[in-house]
Amino acid sequence: ANYAKSFVAAVDGLKAEHGVFGVLGNHEHWTDEVDRVVQVQRDAGITMLLNQSVPIAVGNTLWWLCGVDDVWEKKADLERTLAKVPDEHFRILLCHEPDYADTAAQRGIPLQLSGHSHGGQVRLPGVGPIRLPIYALRYPYVLQRVPRTGTTVYTTAGVGVTFPPIRINCRPEVGILRLARG
Repeated sequence: ANYAKSFVAAVDGLKAEHGVFGVLGNHEHWTDEVDRVVQVQRDAGITMLLNQSVPIAVGNTLWWLCGVDDVWEKKADLERTLAKVPDEHFRILLCHEPDYADTAAQRGIPLQLSGHSHGGQVRLPGVGPIRLPIYALRYPYVLQRVPRTGTTVYTTAGVGVTFPPIRINCRPEVGILRLARG
């Protein structure tokens, strides 16, 4: 919650045709003021998806943006999130922790968007990331396919850092994904 003002400044003016959406991660839950963190994001115009889904209409196509609460803190409830979503509709899942894609794949979700790993922050040539958090070991960075499924997970390196507050061979990023009908 101490970073609320800098967060609002960073996202001020962020607009998207169908809205701006977010989910919580472990660090938000590790504050003593998670409700305030959620409210600050809502005040900034972000629709927080906490085990919820919203329909998005694009032309004549209806699809669903689904968001689970934090996995690390055992707040994710995919069944509740998908309760009102027809199985035959296209679904995108927002989930802070990328390794949850294995669970998403079991429900036939074709795309999960995640963060959490910070891309490893320190990536050594030929070695890769030297330190990754729990729930970001299988899909730590970039676009990857969940083995033997139709699910893809995109994990962004994001713009923040955790301890140690450095990046080596792992630039901060804001991903832009273009979705097209297959």
